[in-house]
Amino acid sequence: MEQIPGLTRRHGQRIERLRSTLASVGLALAGRAGARLTAVLGVSVSRSTVLRLIGALPEPEAPAPRVVGVDEYAARRGRHYGTVLVGEGSCGGGSVGSGRAP
Repeated sequence: MEQIPGLTRRHGQRIERLRSTLASVGLALAGRAGARLTAVLGVSVSRSTVLRLIGALPEPEAPAPRVVGVDEYAARRGRHYGTVLVGEGSCGGGSVGSGRAP
């Protein structure tokens, strides 16, 4: 069977347009609610299928930070020190490195 680029995948059970639609529904509603909506749309899939399609998506590219903040902290007074690097605009995290000894 010949595969048409952009329409089918090797060993795929769905065409690409349906697959991307299911992934979009999954990103908006997640597992159980996404499965209920797809049933209303006429496509019966399980919540684990919706979650699997979300997991198969590529990770979004994170932009390089323009400004980086550096802070040092002491976990135990005078005993354990560390450094935190946080990029501008990053919500929820940065790099934490174990630091120097006293």
